Amino acid sequence: MDSELPVGSPFSGTDLRRLADAIRDAGLASSAPVSSLLEPAGPQGGATSLTERNCRFDHCAVLLFPQTLAAGLDHLEQCGLAPLPTVPSTVVRRRLSERHGLDPARCDVHLTRLRLDLPDGRRHPAVEVFLFPRDCAAFDPRLAASEVAHGFEDHTAFVVGRPSLPLLENLVTAWRAEAGLLWEGGGHNPHEGPQGSTVLYFVREHGQPSRRRRFELHCPGDLRAFLDRVPVDTEAVRHAYREWRHTGPDVPA
Repeated sequence: MDSELPVGSPFSGTDLRRLADAIRDAGLASSAPVSSLLEPAGPQGGATSLTERNCRFDHCAVLLFPQTLAAGLDHLEQCGLAPLPTVPSTVVRRRLSERHGLDPARCDVHLTRLRLDLPDGRRHPAVEVFLFPRDCAAFDPRLAASEVAHGFEDHTAFVVGRPSLPLLENLVTAWRAEAGLLWEGGGHNPHEGPQGSTVLYFVREHGQPSRRRRFELHCPGDLRAFLDRVPVDTEAVRHAYREWRHTGPDVPA
């Protein structure tokens, strides 16, 4: 992995390739059948039909490590990717802090979106980019190497049009039973939207045959009541991440 920054570039060569992969993957996922994204869920199954009726593909995501936040955003602008204004990523900051034993107050992570012209005619912010600058007090090259190698924050996300507690419970149950996706909790980001947004996380159960290992459901508004109500598959989630650490990165198809 070429983790060093090329002269004049705020991103490593590896990060630039991962960004290109995320852009390509978002274009493909935006027009792909839901069952192909949720495989091994079948096209006629409940998980697929429930998702098709209530959700829409929203984005693919990647975590990058620019030299500085400003330099990274400037590079994205110069590439014609027109990043949207950044907001603090409270959720990824928490996940990184827990995974690597960091002080959340020193873990400075921001997110932006990149608008793409999608095959279905939409111009949509279909790539979510998390930026963890190398000048951040908590940055460690070993942390970056682990995150790049495994892609723990890479994911495919759907947005739920009209979220309700019963609908979300049904989605969690169907995704677990048919797609092998473990419910791993969620988080509320007060910086996104008028009432913030609530994100539900899923990780692929170990042994399930699919290259997409993480999914998210994005819901407008504050649904922390749901997060508190539904128990997390704690042991199964821990096992999935332990095995993930042993297998190395996902490679986009």
